[in-house]
Amino acid sequence: MTHGLLRALIVAAALGIAGLGDAAQGVAGERPGALADLRVAKGERDIAEVWLAGPTTRYRHYVLGSRYEASRVEVRLADGRRLAYVLPEDSVFEDRQPRLADLDGDGRDEIVLVRADIERGASLAVLGVDRGRLVVIAQGPPTGRAHTWLNPAGIADFDGDGSVDIAYVQMPHILGRLRIFTLRERKLVQIATLPDTSNHVAGSPQMGLSAVADFDGDGIADLAVPSLDRRTLRFLSFKGGKVRELKRQVLPAPAVADFTLERRSEAIAVGVGLGNGRRMRVVY
Repeated sequence: MTHGLLRALIVAAALGIAGLGDAAQGVAGERPGALADLRVAKGERDIAEVWLAGPTTRYRHYVLGSRYEASRVEVRLADGRRLAYVLPEDSVFEDRQPRLADLDGDGRDEIVLVRADIERGASLAVLGVDRGRLVVIAQGPPTGRAHTWLNPAGIADFDGDGSVDIAYVQMPHILGRLRIFTLRERKLVQIATLPDTSNHVAGSPQMGLSAVADFDGDGIADLAVPSLDRRTLRFLSFKGGKVRELKRQVLPAPAVADFTLERRSEAIAVGVGLGNGRRMRVVY
């Protein structure tokens, strides 16, 4: 197994990806009020499971296709306790996919979600367990106005400083600005940004048009993400806090579906779902 592929698997484990997309079997009994398109993230630290619940129509953007958003997030801790964080009436979780990662290096997981405010738009929210309660630890800058959105692209140590970072695309349908933040003293601090990216098709439930792996083999995680028109796949490095494009690959049709990471000979291939109904393997 290549070093890059091994790192990709480590990143996937850190995000709790193994538990995403679980079937909603037994939801009524085990997870009352859970969203119909349930995705459960599973962790191996203090948080065992996390999911979104409380469907509401109070924020009528519907960027993910379904005509509802989540009004709360719920967790089951490793010791079996259940906790919830309920949003006020002026905001929702405009998200479907909870993400688990230890962002501050304390050995406990934080939860990363997209929160949307009725007036200020979307922002990145980091929640965690503090003294037996589920609380918001930090929140990033909002997109600025209602019905504008951001979509997380990956969570990894992108600059190589030993701390885990969060990458997202701000307004992936019209602006396409990639931004990378790190958690410092309970604040989200931007460490890198660049234009001409996207990782979502408006109205689609598929949020995973990106991939994280050590593509260039330098021991630091890189990011593969489409251009704003989704017709080019960009491989990006942020080593040392400097943005560098490693490679770009023109696609025969726009990217529209979730990416996969695959081993192909001694390299890593990104599986890209295309608008023509086919999948393309792009080998770095």
